Amino acid sequence: MSFEFDPFDPQYWENPYPYYAEMRHEHPVYRREIENHRVWPHYWMISRAGDVNDALADWKTFSSAKGTLVDTDAALLPETIFHMDPPRHDQLRSILARVLTPTRIANLEPVVRAQAQGLVDKFKAKGEADVVTQFARSIPTMTMCTLMNLPWGEHEKFLKWNLDTLGGADFTSEAALKAWHEMDAYWKDLVVERRKEQTNDLVSMILHAQVEGENLTDAEISGFCGLLHDASQNTTINMICNGIISLGRYPDQRGKLRDNPDRWPSALEELLRFESPVQGLARATTSDVTVADVTIPAGDQVLLLYGSANHDETVYPDADMLDLDRNVKYHWTFGHGIHYCLGNAVARLETRVSIQVLLETIGDWEVDTSQIVRGQLVPTRGVNAAPITFEPVTA
Repeated sequence: MSFEFDPFDPQYWENPYPYYAEMRHEHPVYRREIENHRVWPHYWMISRAGDVNDALADWKTFSSAKGTLVDTDAALLPETIFHMDPPRHDQLRSILARVLTPTRIANLEPVVRAQAQGLVDKFKAKGEADVVTQFARSIPTMTMCTLMNLPWGEHEKFLKWNLDTLGGADFTSEAALKAWHEMDAYWKDLVVERRKEQTNDLVSMILHAQVEGENLTDAEISGFCGLLHDASQNTTINMICNGIISLGRYPDQRGKLRDNPDRWPSALEELLRFESPVQGLARATTSDVTVADVTIPAGDQVLLLYGSANHDETVYPDADMLDLDRNVKYHWTFGHGIHYCLGNAVARLETRVSIQVLLETIGDWEVDTSQIVRGQLVPTRGVNAAPITFEPVTA
């Protein structure tokens, strides 16, 4: 029987891990044809941890310049460092690294905690909630508004833009391109406004930054705004949701966290490994390259499966089990190499604090896995609905 796996086919979304395992064992470099393709007639999937790691480290061979989304024309999307190689990538990335300081991130914790508590308080007495729509979707959007000093009254618009672009099945659909265009206009107007009056928000800090004595253009600053908007919401929403689902499936592990919050630093890494919010991002080869005895030609697109790397049994014994006692020294949830996620500390904080608040307030919950609605597998392990039930809390 021939092997089939299509990460864009919903039949594989609920549990892709057996297919990942078969790929790692039998088809570590797997070619997938694209019916009615737009840019690439096919792409390759790399599934073994070592191969994924090596490809992410070799940006010269596995380039991001043609985009990181499968069969998507990056020229149609706003230009950001997602779609850049050095040297410009490194120059612009260094700006965000300088302004997204540990102090700025740490100051977000009470804000995130208050927001999460307010959301839980709205449903704790009901004994049920959809943790996607009633909880997780609001927290990253609120955090983004805080970092960028954006009006909270517009949060629904920011969230809709994110869901219409990165949360959809087609990143250059009519609805997605409309959202990209609206965002681009919004950020450009915002840059003009912030030039008139500098504040202490992230946008103002970027606006007044320089690259080797060169002032950034309004278009480049607008690109930073788009990057912060795009990267800060969808992945973290799914990170929070998948963490709640995982702890619902493994009540014994959840009890360890509830009874001993000191476990959180290591437990969080296991949660991120177990259900990586980013399951895969693409690169394009700049020369012929051989991986696992298969030669991938120059100019082909390659999907690097972070979710498979994080379940590679040669790195993590019993990888398909959630084990909060596991010593997870590293994982590929935030990538590797020059494109390692700069916002990882913010995402970690939001995920930890959100689930902490849920644990502290309702203690235990059950997830009806038959009612979970998945929206994507790649790039993100998307969750559109995740109902939970619990003992009502009236105090």
